[in-house]
Amino acid sequence: MEIRKDLESVAPYISRLISVGEEFRAFDKDWSHLKNQEDFRFVSRVPYEKRHKVEAVYADGRDMAIYMYDALLSINSDFSRYPTLTAIVEAFKNTWVYGSYDPEVPNVASDVCVEHDVDLWSVKQMVALFKKQEQLLAAVRVTLQMLQNSDLYKMENGIPVMKQEANIQVSGNSGSSININSSGATASVTVNYNEPTIFADMISAIKSNDLDNETEKVLIDNVQALAASHQSGGFKEAYKDFMQNVSAHITVFSPFISGLAALL
Repeated sequence: MEIRKDLESVAPYISRLISVGEEFRAFDKDWSHLKNQEDFRFVSRVPYEKRHKVEAVYADGRDMAIYMYDALLSINSDFSRYPTLTAIVEAFKNTWVYGSYDPEVPNVASDVCVEHDVDLWSVKQMVALFKKQEQLLAAVRVTLQMLQNSDLYKMENGIPVMKQEANIQVSGNSGSSININSSGATASVTVNYNEPTIFADMISAIKSNDLDNETEKVLIDNVQALAASHQSGGFKEAYKDFMQNVSAHITVFSPFISGLAALL
Protein backbone atom coordinates (compact mmCIF):
# COMPACT_ATOMS: atom_id res chain seq x y z
CA MET A 1 0.00 0.00 0.00
CA GLU A 2 1.29 3.45 -0.92
CA ILE A 3 1.36 5.82 2.05
CA ARG A 4 0.18 9.38 1.41
CA LYS A 5 3.00 11.69 0.34
CA ASP A 6 2.88 14.06 3.32
CA LEU A 7 3.50 11.14 5.69
CA GLU A 8 6.34 9.46 3.81
CA SER A 9 8.91 10.27 6.49
CA VAL A 10 6.91 8.20 9.00
CA ALA A 11 5.59 5.64 6.51
CA PRO A 12 6.61 2.51 8.49
CA TYR A 13 4.57 3.63 11.50
CA ILE A 14 1.56 4.65 9.42
CA SER A 15 1.72 1.30 7.65
CA ARG A 16 1.71 -0.45 11.02
CA LEU A 17 -1.38 1.46 12.17
CA ILE A 18 -3.19 0.55 8.97
CA SER A 19 -2.24 -3.11 9.40
CA VAL A 20 -3.61 -3.03 12.94
CA GLY A 21 -6.79 -1.52 11.52
CA GLU A 22 -7.12 -4.48 9.17
CA GLU A 23 -6.84 -6.80 12.17
CA PHE A 24 -9.63 -4.96 13.96
CA ARG A 25 -11.80 -5.22 10.84
CA ALA A 26 -11.27 -8.98 10.79
CA PHE A 27 -12.11 -9.13 14.50
CA ASP A 28 -15.41 -7.35 13.84
CA LYS A 29 -16.44 -10.31 11.68
CA ASP A 30 -15.39 -12.66 14.48
CA TRP A 31 -17.63 -10.81 16.95
CA SER A 32 -20.59 -11.17 14.60
CA HIS A 33 -19.93 -14.87 14.13
CA LEU A 34 -19.57 -15.57 17.85
CA LYS A 35 -22.82 -13.78 18.65
CA ASN A 36 -24.98 -15.12 15.84
CA GLN A 37 -23.51 -18.47 14.82
CA GLU A 38 -22.41 -20.05 18.10
CA ASP A 39 -24.01 -20.71 21.50
CA PHE A 40 -24.26 -17.10 22.68
CA ARG A 41 -28.06 -17.31 22.42
CA PHE A 42 -27.95 -19.42 25.57
CA VAL A 43 -26.77 -16.40 27.54
CA SER A 44 -30.42 -16.35 28.63
CA ARG A 45 -29.45 -19.05 31.11
CA VAL A 46 -27.70 -16.37 33.14
CA PRO A 47 -30.12 -14.72 35.60
CA TYR A 48 -31.63 -11.56 34.16
CA GLU A 49 -30.14 -9.23 36.77
CA LYS A 50 -26.61 -10.42 35.91
CA ARG A 51 -27.02 -11.09 32.20
CA HIS A 52 -25.95 -7.61 31.10
CA LYS A 53 -22.51 -8.22 32.61
CA VAL A 54 -21.97 -11.12 30.23
CA GLU A 55 -23.51 -9.33 27.25
CA ALA A 56 -21.14 -6.42 27.91
CA VAL A 57 -18.13 -8.38 26.69
CA TYR A 58 -19.76 -8.59 23.26
CA ALA A 59 -21.08 -5.02 23.26
CA ASP A 60 -17.82 -3.40 24.34
CA GLY A 61 -15.58 -5.74 22.38
CA ARG A 62 -17.39 -5.21 19.11
CA ASP A 63 -17.70 -1.46 19.65
CA MET A 64 -13.95 -1.37 20.16
CA ALA A 65 -13.31 -3.30 16.94
CA ILE A 66 -15.65 -1.13 14.85
CA TYR A 67 -14.27 2.16 16.17
CA MET A 68 -10.65 1.13 15.82
CA TYR A 69 -10.80 -0.24 12.30
CA ASP A 70 -12.70 2.80 11.07
CA ALA A 71 -10.32 5.23 12.78
CA LEU A 72 -7.12 3.46 11.71
CA LEU A 73 -8.05 2.62 8.13
CA SER A 74 -9.09 6.23 7.50
CA ILE A 75 -5.62 7.59 8.30
CA ASN A 76 -4.27 7.11 4.80
CA SER A 77 -7.25 8.50 2.90
CA ASP A 78 -9.43 10.86 4.96
CA PHE A 79 -7.62 14.21 4.79
CA SER A 80 -10.54 16.09 6.33
CA ARG A 81 -10.35 13.87 9.40
CA TYR A 82 -6.55 13.66 9.53
CA PRO A 83 -5.06 16.70 7.76
CA THR A 84 -1.74 16.42 9.61
CA LEU A 85 0.33 13.95 11.60
CA THR A 86 -0.55 15.92 14.72
CA ALA A 87 -4.24 15.41 13.97
CA ILE A 88 -3.64 11.65 13.77
CA VAL A 89 -1.90 11.56 17.15
CA GLU A 90 -4.45 13.82 18.84
CA ALA A 91 -7.45 11.94 17.42
CA PHE A 92 -6.80 8.89 19.58
CA LYS A 93 -6.63 10.67 22.91
CA ASN A 94 -9.56 9.91 25.22
CA THR A 95 -10.46 6.85 23.14
CA TRP A 96 -10.19 3.09 23.52
CA VAL A 97 -6.47 3.41 22.82
CA TYR A 98 -5.78 5.16 26.10
CA GLY A 99 -8.13 3.19 28.30
CA SER A 100 -11.54 4.83 27.87
CA TYR A 101 -13.30 1.59 28.74
CA ASP A 102 -13.65 -0.84 31.63
CA PRO A 103 -10.83 -3.41 31.33
CA GLU A 104 -12.59 -5.67 33.83
CA VAL A 105 -15.50 -6.40 31.48
CA PRO A 106 -14.12 -9.73 30.16
CA ASN A 107 -13.12 -10.91 33.63
CA VAL A 108 -16.52 -10.04 35.06
CA ALA A 109 -18.27 -11.88 32.22
CA SER A 110 -16.23 -14.99 32.93
CA ASP A 111 -16.87 -14.79 36.67
CA VAL A 112 -20.63 -14.42 36.22
CA CYS A 113 -20.76 -17.47 33.96
CA VAL A 114 -18.79 -19.51 36.48
CA GLU A 115 -20.93 -18.26 39.36
CA HIS A 116 -24.12 -19.46 37.68
CA ASP A 117 -22.62 -22.59 36.10
CA VAL A 118 -23.24 -21.40 32.55
CA ASP A 119 -20.57 -22.80 30.24
CA LEU A 120 -20.69 -20.97 26.90
CA TRP A 121 -17.93 -21.55 24.35
CA SER A 122 -18.80 -18.28 22.63
CA VAL A 123 -18.25 -16.26 25.81
CA LYS A 124 -14.85 -17.86 26.37
CA GLN A 125 -13.87 -16.95 22.81
CA MET A 126 -15.19 -13.41 23.25
CA VAL A 127 -13.10 -12.97 26.39
CA ALA A 128 -9.99 -14.14 24.54
CA LEU A 129 -10.80 -11.88 21.58
CA PHE A 130 -11.34 -8.89 23.86
CA LYS A 131 -7.90 -9.39 25.41
CA LYS A 132 -6.31 -9.86 22.00
CA GLN A 133 -7.76 -6.50 20.99
CA GLU A 134 -6.25 -4.95 24.10
CA GLN A 135 -2.84 -6.12 22.90
CA LEU A 136 -3.47 -4.33 19.63
CA LEU A 137 -4.41 -1.19 21.55
CA ALA A 138 -1.01 -1.38 23.25
CA ALA A 139 0.68 -1.62 19.85
CA VAL A 140 -1.24 1.45 18.69
CA ARG A 141 -0.19 3.40 21.80
CA VAL A 142 3.45 2.56 21.23
CA THR A 143 3.24 3.50 17.56
CA LEU A 144 1.56 6.82 18.33
CA GLN A 145 4.36 7.55 20.79
CA MET A 146 6.90 6.85 18.06
CA LEU A 147 5.04 9.24 15.77
CA GLN A 148 5.05 11.86 18.50
CA ASN A 149 8.83 11.48 18.75
CA SER A 150 9.26 11.94 14.99
CA ASP A 151 10.80 15.02 13.38
CA LEU A 152 7.62 15.60 11.35
CA TYR A 153 5.46 15.83 14.47
CA LYS A 154 7.96 18.18 16.11
CA MET A 155 8.13 20.44 13.06
CA GLU A 156 4.33 20.65 12.92
CA ASN A 157 4.25 21.73 16.56
CA GLY A 158 7.20 24.12 16.57
CA ILE A 159 9.34 21.81 18.68
CA PRO A 160 13.09 22.08 17.99
CA VAL A 161 14.37 19.11 16.05
CA MET A 162 17.57 17.70 17.47
CA LYS A 163 19.73 16.73 14.54
CA GLN A 164 22.66 14.40 15.00
CA GLU A 165 25.83 16.40 14.57
CA ALA A 166 28.87 14.85 13.02
CA ASN A 167 32.39 15.82 14.05
CA ILE A 168 34.77 15.23 11.17
CA GLN A 169 38.47 15.00 11.91
CA VAL A 170 40.90 15.03 9.02
CA SER A 171 44.54 14.05 9.20
CA GLY A 172 47.30 13.60 6.68
CA ASN A 173 46.14 16.43 4.43
CA SER A 174 48.05 19.68 4.10
CA GLY A 175 45.82 21.50 1.62
CA SER A 176 42.41 23.08 1.86
CA SER A 177 40.65 20.35 -0.12
CA ILE A 178 40.38 16.60 0.30
CA ASN A 179 40.94 14.12 -2.46
CA ILE A 180 38.66 11.23 -1.53
CA ASN A 181 40.83 8.68 -3.33
CA SER A 182 44.16 9.92 -1.97
CA SER A 183 46.23 7.46 0.05
CA GLY A 184 47.61 9.99 2.51
CA ALA A 185 44.40 11.50 3.85
CA THR A 186 42.03 9.94 6.36
CA ALA A 187 38.72 11.15 7.72
CA SER A 188 36.75 9.91 10.69
CA VAL A 189 33.11 10.72 11.45
CA THR A 190 31.81 10.56 15.02
CA VAL A 191 28.07 10.71 15.72
CA ASN A 192 27.31 12.33 19.06
CA TYR A 193 24.43 10.04 20.07
CA ASN A 194 25.15 6.46 21.05
CA GLU A 195 22.15 4.37 22.02
CA PRO A 196 22.63 2.77 25.45
CA THR A 197 23.15 -0.97 25.15
CA ILE A 198 20.43 -1.59 27.72
CA PHE A 199 17.74 -1.39 25.04
CA ALA A 200 19.31 -4.13 22.93
CA ASP A 201 19.76 -6.22 26.08
CA MET A 202 16.07 -5.79 26.91
CA ILE A 203 15.04 -6.98 23.45
CA SER A 204 17.31 -10.01 23.83
CA ALA A 205 15.69 -10.76 27.19
CA ILE A 206 12.23 -10.61 25.62
CA LYS A 207 13.22 -13.03 22.87
CA SER A 208 14.72 -15.48 25.36
CA ASN A 209 11.57 -15.72 27.52
CA ASP A 210 9.55 -18.01 25.22
CA LEU A 211 6.62 -15.61 25.03
CA ASP A 212 3.89 -15.99 22.44
CA ASN A 213 4.50 -14.10 19.19
CA GLU A 214 1.97 -11.34 19.83
CA THR A 215 3.21 -10.61 23.35
CA GLU A 216 6.81 -10.61 22.17
CA LYS A 217 6.01 -8.13 19.40
CA VAL A 218 4.15 -5.77 21.75
CA LEU A 219 7.00 -5.80 24.29
CA ILE A 220 9.65 -5.22 21.62
CA ASP A 221 7.59 -2.33 20.24
CA ASN A 222 7.50 -0.79 23.70
CA VAL A 223 11.27 -1.08 24.09
CA GLN A 224 11.85 0.43 20.66
CA ALA A 225 9.56 3.34 21.51
CA LEU A 226 11.45 3.87 24.76
CA ALA A 227 14.77 3.85 22.92
CA ALA A 228 13.46 6.36 20.38
CA SER A 229 12.29 8.67 23.17
CA HIS A 230 15.74 8.55 24.80
CA GLN A 231 17.32 9.88 21.64
CA SER A 232 14.63 12.51 21.03
CA GLY A 233 14.57 13.84 24.58
CA GLY A 234 11.17 12.60 25.79
CA PHE A 235 12.46 9.70 27.87
CA LYS A 236 10.93 10.67 31.21
CA GLU A 237 7.33 10.59 30.01
CA ALA A 238 7.94 7.59 27.76
CA TYR A 239 9.39 5.70 30.74
CA LYS A 240 6.12 6.14 32.65
CA ASP A 241 4.11 4.84 29.69
CA PHE A 242 6.54 1.96 29.25
CA MET A 243 6.22 0.80 32.85
CA GLN A 244 2.44 0.89 32.57
CA ASN A 245 2.37 -0.94 29.23
CA VAL A 246 4.62 -3.81 30.34
CA SER A 247 3.36 -4.17 33.91
CA ALA A 248 1.95 -7.64 33.19
CA HIS A 249 5.44 -8.82 32.20
CA ILE A 250 7.53 -6.80 34.63
CA THR A 251 9.57 -9.87 35.63
CA VAL A 252 11.12 -9.83 32.15
CA PHE A 253 12.42 -6.32 32.75
CA SER A 254 13.22 -6.43 36.47
CA PRO A 255 16.99 -6.83 35.82
CA PHE A 256 16.92 -3.57 33.85
CA ILE A 257 14.84 -1.32 36.12
CA SER A 258 17.81 0.25 37.90
CA GLY A 259 19.58 0.80 34.59
CA LEU A 260 16.55 2.53 33.10
CA ALA A 261 16.14 4.67 36.21
CA ALA A 262 19.73 5.82 35.77
CA LEU A 263 18.80 7.22 32.35
CA LEU A 264 16.07 9.47 33.76
